[in-house]
Amino acid sequence: MQWHLVLGFVAAVTPLTLIPGTSFTLVTQQVIAGSRSDGARAALGSACGLLVHATFATVGLSALVMSSARALTVVKLVGGIYLIWLGVATWRSARRGVEPKKRGRWRLPWSQLGGFGQ
Repeated sequence: MQWHLVLGFVAAVTPLTLIPGTSFTLVTQQVIAGSRSDGARAALGSACGLLVHATFATVGLSALVMSSARALTVVKLVGGIYLIWLGVATWRSARRGVEPKKRGRWRLPWSQLGGFGQ
């Protein structure tokens, strides 16, 4: 084993693992907007989502997407459209002064699951 490569990898990956990600941001948002139990549900939902992702990766979904440029493009486009839609919906509700839980018309199908579903 070439230890200088391992040390280089650790040096490159460590800052990435220390930066708070989307899961941390979601949990923090749920705690600030709701309560500790909302944050715990968001953390549990994030852990379950990671478990599902790891299972799909094990089964081969990641390999399929990596081997097919068209599948990867579709996944990226759908994800991008979803993120843009979330941004526009959040921006519109902020302009109207509507709290996210009272949006009504722009409600996501899984919004009743609270922090866990998000």
